[in-house]
Formats: sequence, structure tokens, C-alpha cells
Amino acid sequence: MDQSESMKTNINTDETSNSLPKTTEIEVMGEKKFTRVKIIIIVSALIILLVGIPVSIVLTKKSDTKATKMLAKTVTTPNMETSTTGSYPCRLGYMTQETYSAGSEPSGLAVVDVNNDSKPDIIVANVGSLTISIFLNMGNGTFTANTTYSIGTRPIGVAVGDINDDGQPDIIVSNVYNNNVGVLLNIGNGIFTAQTIYFTGDRPYSAVIIDVNNDNKSDIIVPNSESNYVSVLLNIGNGTFTPQTTYPIGSTQFDVAVVDVNNDGNPDIIAPNSRSNYISVLFNIGNGTFSEQTTYLTDSGPYGVVVVDVNNDSNPDIIVTNSGDHNVGVLLNTGTGTFTAQTTYSTDLTPLNVVVVDVNNDGKPDIIVVNYWSHNVRVLFNTGNGTFNAETTYATGTQPRDLVVIDVNNDSKPDIIVTNEGGNTVSVLLAC
Repeated sequence: MDQSESMKTNINTDETSNSLPKTTEIEVMGEKKFTRVKIIIIVSALIILLVGIPVSIVLTKKSDTKATKMLAKTVTTPNMETSTTGSYPCRLGYMTQETYSAGSEPSGLAVVDVNNDSKPDIIVANVGSLTISIFLNMGNGTFTANTTYSIGTRPIGVAVGDINDDGQPDIIVSNVYNNNVGVLLNIGNGIFTAQTIYFTGDRPYSAVIIDVNNDNKSDIIVPNSESNYVSVLLNIGNGTFTPQTTYPIGSTQFDVAVVDVNNDGNPDIIAPNSRSNYISVLFNIGNGTFSEQTTYLTDSGPYGVVVVDVNNDSNPDIIVTNSGDHNVGVLLNTGTGTFTAQTTYSTDLTPLNVVVVDVNNDGKPDIIVVNYWSHNVRVLFNTGNGTFNAETTYATGTQPRDLVVIDVNNDSKPDIIVTNEGGNTVSVLLAC
């Protein structure tokens, strides 16, 4: 036997398996033993492979389990209900609602920066508790607990705008059972004076703040649900107003829009008449006075109204909720301030207030409506020519009444804020 035949070689392996020795000795004894050496090497490789596969499977399963656990978490923020977000917290554009406790029967809603920090705050009229709630925006789409202002009357509608030209947004409330509107002046940092009262018709339900007589002062327009007329209160210039001037329309108005629909530079009045089943259009003559109404038929129980261009022809169209027939009507502007017959789109039960905003970032304004007895918000997407198709619904609290769509967390996406009259809460649905 020569030197090569008597040579022994040691091979050290680094495998961590319990069944494998750290050192495997292979005896090389010449040509006769070569086959046995090959067999030993092959068997060793098979053992390594067989042990490695289960180890890999176990490690993979552990990794998958860890990843799955990280997908679900519980988020708790101050003054909010705790909510759990699962693997898909963003459903078709909006997160699950976060709710904030308001007063009794929260109804009217405005979302405006009232404390000059560039973050939009929530202002709510609580008709049941005779108060206003203000929720200050913390900057990330969450809000402080509400600060309440006792009104002493029953505020059902709320509007916010600077009426005394001091750069601070003031609050106007519609006091439904007191037949007046109250003006609360902002004295800075989101703090307000006691209300000053101005008489309206019977059962004022909402209000719009806009200059209608071209004097650069914000006036107040109010629909009166039991007086069959709309009230116009002109701003004298220091945050005080003239007695109302009234203009006859149909029966039972809950909402009003004030927009220039005939392209003459003067904002006109558009009001749905719930018991008359038509919309009234009153043209602004140019000095803050208005023409007799022109009417357009709707379905049963027209309630909320928005006037905005939905078919990209630069003419504002009318969108109205028909609460009795559970649909929304779209009346297209012909270009002269007259309108086509409505086209209707189904909603859920009892649609009340409505907003028109592009929510899916395609450059086309969509319709968002609250459905009072279905306890949800429905979005109808604009196809681009003033027609609407695919719909998506999002759960709210009990009996949602009013809504605003605005970016509240500074991500350039429109969020949805809703008052829930039956649940005494405000819902915030963040876009995602």
C-alpha cells in the first residue's frame, strides 16, 4: 500500500442539525474503496437535505405568523371610541369611522378653522341640548373633546363665515323653535360671544352666509320650513343686520343654496320645497333683491340641495335629495339659468343632506349623501358627462343628518364628517 492508499482525510462540516456529527471522517483506501466513499458522501448530502427542509418550513411558518399578527392592531386616541383595524382598514377609499361625543341630537354641521391654526375644526348645532359643540383639530385628523356654548334656544342649523370683517370666522345658528337666527362673533382663538338674535319666519332650518348685494359684506339667507318664504338679512357693515326681507316660495324648505346660475355675476337663490315637490329658483336682480320664483319638479320630499357644475360645461347644475322617494335628482343647467327635467339615481332610505366633491381624484365631482334611516353615507361616482353610476356606502352612526366633505388631516384627500342625530355623535371618515 503506497502513501496515497494509506492517507486519511478529515472533512469538518458546519451543519447545526442534532443528528449530524460536527466532524465526518472519510477513509480513502485506494481504488477498491472509492465506491464506498461516494456512497458515504451521497448519504451525507441526503441527510443534510432532509434535515434542512423541515427547518426551512418551520422558520417560514414562524415568519408568516409574525407577519400576520402585525397586520391587525387596535388604535385608541383621546376622546374617540376604540376601533380595530384589520388587514384591510381602507375600504374603497375611506377608513372606518371614528366617533366623537356631541350634545343631544346633533344636527347642523360646519367644518372651518375657527382658531387660526390652519386646521379645519368641527362646529355642531345640538338641537336637543340647546348648545353648540366645537371640536378643535389636533392636526392629524383627530379632534379634541367638544367645547360647548349654551345657546338657550334650539339650534338646528349652523353656518360659519366672517360677518364683521375682522378676519375671524363667526357662527350663525338657526333656532328652529324660536323663529330666529343667532349670531356669535369670534373674539379670537376660537372663542365666541353670546348670540345676538335676528327674527326670521317660522321654523328656520338652516342658513347661508354670502354677499348678495355686492357691497363686500356677508349677508344671511334663511329657509323657513313653516312660512313658505325665504328670508334675506342684509349686513349693515359691523356684523349687524337689517330686519328680514321675505320672498315667497313653496311649502316647507329645509335647505337653500345661493349660487349664480344665469352667469350675470349675482348669486341667485335655489330652494327645495319638501311638501310642494319642486325646486324654486329666484334670480338676483343685482341689488340684493330677488325675482319671483321659477319652479322645477322633483320627486317626493325634496330636502337637501347643492348647486355645482357636474358635466364640465361651466354652468352650475342642481343636485337635490328626494327624501320621500329615496333618490337624488340631477337637473342640468341649459346655460341660461334654466334647467332640464331631473334625472334620478337611487340612494338608501331617506336621503337628507348632500355634498358634491371629487372624492376619487379623477377630476369629476361626485355625489355624497347621508341616508337617515339606513345609517350610512352613499357615494355616487361621476362618469364625466353629468351622469352617475357605481355606488359605495360607508357606515355612520345612528340617523345621520348633515355632512361636510373636506380635508381635515392635511393629506390633500377629502374626508367625510357626519352628524348622527340619533346617536349623539359626530363621525369622521378619513380618506385613505
